[in-house]
Amino acid sequence: MEEQRLSFGVMLSYLYRALEWIEDPRQPSNAQRYSLRDLVLGAFSVFYMQGPSFLEHQRQMQSRQGHNNAQRLFGVTTIPTPNQIKNVLDQVAASMLFPIFRWVFQALAAQGILKPYKVLDDQLLVGLDGTDYFSSTTIHCDQCSPCSHRNGQVSYHHRGILPVIVAPEQEHVVSLMPEFIRPQDGVEKQDSETAAAKR
Repeated sequence: MEEQRLSFGVMLSYLYRALEWIEDPRQPSNAQRYSLRDLVLGAFSVFYMQGPSFLEHQRQMQSRQGHNNAQRLFGVTTIPTPNQIKNVLDQVAASMLFPIFRWVFQALAAQGILKPYKVLDDQLLVGLDGTDYFSSTTIHCDQCSPCSHRNGQVSYHHRGILPVIVAPEQEHVVSLMPEFIRPQDGVEKQDSETAAAKR
């Protein structure tokens, strides 16, 4: 069977496929108004549309017009609120969605889209960039990386390494699976960007 051309619809189908394997962290209850699928798709829609108020706008559109773009574009059945998304998805490991990166990479390779990125005897260059995506002096968890400051204060961070395929004369990059900088089982030394990049 021939590989489907990579499109928004195909990539969305990869997300749907990954969702089939994710267990809902909530206890079964009649009070559950939103499915895990709607919560993940709702979060994805906000990031995809680059609009923090996207879901609220869709809720208002549904109320006024009886339909909304979140349902038509992303397949969201019932529009959750940001707090409901956060409360549930904070309990779901991001790594559950990592297979999507592999499927997109395989589709790009199969369709020859990665050929212009190959350099130095058919190699792919991977650029790495570290980023903080959470920081607090009060809120922390077992996965945080603590940082002691000169004034005696301790701040807690969640960090990651974001690898992308790059090439000269290519204006786009191809995202690969991130690697989180966090305490590693059986390792006393604090995790670092260098150690995460090696993993």
